[in-house]
Amino acid sequence: MEGKNKIDIQHPEAWELLVLVEDEQVSYILYTPSVDGSLITGEVERADDSLQALEDAIYDTGELLNEYKRTRVIVHSNHFVLLPLDTPDDDCTLLLHEAFPDDDGDVALSPMAQNGVKIAYLMPRGLQAFLGRTFNYPTLYHHLSPLCEHFKQEQCQDNRSRMLLNLRNGHMDIAVYCDGSLQCANTYPLSNVDDAVYYALNVWRTHGLDQLNDELQITGNHPLCAAMTTKLREFVKHVMPFAFPTAAMRLGRNAIQAPLELILLALCE
Repeated sequence: MEGKNKIDIQHPEAWELLVLVEDEQVSYILYTPSVDGSLITGEVERADDSLQALEDAIYDTGELLNEYKRTRVIVHSNHFVLLPLDTPDDDCTLLLHEAFPDDDGDVALSPMAQNGVKIAYLMPRGLQAFLGRTFNYPTLYHHLSPLCEHFKQEQCQDNRSRMLLNLRNGHMDIAVYCDGSLQCANTYPLSNVDDAVYYALNVWRTHGLDQLNDELQITGNHPLCAAMTTKLREFVKHVMPFAFPTAAMRLGRNAIQAPLELILLALCE
């Protein structure tokens, strides 16, 4: 049952849909938890970053429009703030608008219980309403949430400090953990390897990570990862690939081809 052409979704009520909305494209996975190897992956290019282009991309992709058992949507947003988990929602909204006064987009909140924080973020005005009327009661997440939640749960059970880099689609996500606690989560533009290395090392230094003892894990675009690894090892001793979760292979052998954010969210049942 591997691959899109070999699966006929006759009972969508038994399947789950996960969608990643980015300016350039919409990526998605479909799977049924009761059947190993059922994973379907896909992506649709957007004509531009407008809401109309997103609507066209989704409405032209029939498999996205079924009534699934559960739908979860990850929205990429560079306009966000991290706040303590118990911060009142109204305060989150106020602080977010103070941080980005020129953005009049829709406000959304993405709790990260494992990390004890929530992400308040802005998405283009009208996007939240479109997602709500198009999908079956979708749960929304910020793009950093699945990465940080998985990393905290699986790799931060000791006192070692570590950094995670995720490289994809013109941006680099960074998460830093010290003594098992999240210290920094951010997204930087990714235009070339040298700039990306500079951003990563600047964050490394800012948070006082040790070049000889702490570790840096990297994942995402393979050519970029290879080039960055070579350069980063000139400054940091322990630079290694992010350990792709073996549990994801039960979803399907093509899991490694899907955006990491979607796979990690699928594992967070």
